[in-house]
Amino acid sequence: MTTQPIQKTRRGFLREVMFGWFLLTLLPALYVVAEYLYPASNREKSLKDYPIAKVTDIPFNSFKIFKLKKKPVIVMNSESGQIKAMSLICTHLGCVVEFKPEEQKFHCNCHGSIFDRDGKNIAGPAPIPLKPYRVTLTGTDILISEA
Repeated sequence: MTTQPIQKTRRGFLREVMFGWFLLTLLPALYVVAEYLYPASNREKSLKDYPIAKVTDIPFNSFKIFKLKKKPVIVMNSESGQIKAMSLICTHLGCVVEFKPEEQKFHCNCHGSIFDRDGKNIAGPAPIPLKPYRVTLTGTDILISEA
């Protein structure tokens, strides 16, 4: 029994090339469908605790500003020792808000939104409060994560 070498015809070669080209052009569409079915925001939302500071770094009745994933976050320690963390991104159009300690309020210099010490919107066009973070204390470390 002898085996014949496989003869490729011009038509067969062109068919394979066209099929490969079709698969290559189909890849971006498959990527879009995969992103729609499983968006990046869901992949990133895994609850991770990020160590932000030590308890001793923020004395009573004071605050410190940190960056978490390139976004500003304020960590506040009240007179009673309660530690809160919230985003400093305005919920109106994404400007960075400024904390004014003398008024105990957050002011957005872009469009005039004002938030109280707890992050609740009390004036201006901001539709919702500032985004809070969940605070966990482990020993002397302050850990924050998405609320």
